[in-house]
Amino acid sequence: MTIEMKPRYEMVNVQLGYVIIEHDVYSSAMRSYFSAEPVPPKEEYREGKQIWKYSGMAQSFRFDIRDAETGEVFKYDEMLGLLYYGCCKKGSDVYGIGELAHDSNISLYVAITYEGPDGKRVKLSADKLRVLNRAFNDRLQTRGKKILILPDIFDLYKEVSYGEIMIDFGLTSLEGES
Repeated sequence: MTIEMKPRYEMVNVQLGYVIIEHDVYSSAMRSYFSAEPVPPKEEYREGKQIWKYSGMAQSFRFDIRDAETGEVFKYDEMLGLLYYGCCKKGSDVYGIGELAHDSNISLYVAITYEGPDGKRVKLSADKLRVLNRAFNDRLQTRGKKILILPDIFDLYKEVSYGEIMIDFGLTSLEGES
């Protein structure tokens, strides 16, 4: 008889939506944000002296993680998404690290966060990264397989914000059937 352990962490408050990428008409500044609207917004709008226009989008989802032991909920509102290393440019640092990790049966992802109004990325705390790693690894069923989620020390948020949409098919299936 096998006893199935229930994972300590579970995704909660899952919200389907889109990552919207837009640019300012005058300065060419780019930014991204999450929208849970059923139809993604594409209209231009004014914000002070800036006029923001739609540049692109990708389907995404937002979630929080609940600790089943303590009941604590970790909110991930600052996260734009998880980027699989294989979606990065070959020859980049993250691609090289991902290839090394892959040889050890580790799938490497980078947690991409939003860019703040000051043009710098919003950081994901070390505690949230630990919980995120544990939540995804607890659900793996392949023996010896691991997932490693790193903070965006590679400034990949700039590439994503500038319109390079990355998709990793199957990552959301780690959550299992509801």
